Amino acid sequence: RTAQPDANMASGFGAKGNEGRCTPLWRNFSACMSTADDPSECAMLRGDYFECLHHKKEITRQNAVEERRATLINEKGEKLKAEIWKDVFDSSWTKVTPKEPKTPKEPKTPKEPKT
Repeated sequence: RTAQPDANMASGFGAKGNEGRCTPLWRNFSACMSTADDPSECAMLRGDYFECLHHKKEITRQNAVEERRATLINEKGEKLKAEIWKDVFDSSWTKVTPKEPKTPKEPKTPKEPKT
């Protein structure tokens, strides 16, 4: 037995010949619209159907999650970079103790020979 396509939808069939992924939502929305006194009663079903078609809320949420993830990775990377640079410059092999400046020596005066 095959499913009959809905007359108001493009075909009612999915890419693989089965019922389309949004067909049940369309049926619920269509049934609500045909029985509702006020079309606003079906607003949530309409929203669900359009979300199934276009995935706008899903994409918005996914973008927000990815943006937050990238921010956290960058912050973590900056902290790690700062720690590495601190370790590099604070290592004992890089510490140089300044030498005291050389004071000019006084010229030697010839010693008098012993007699």
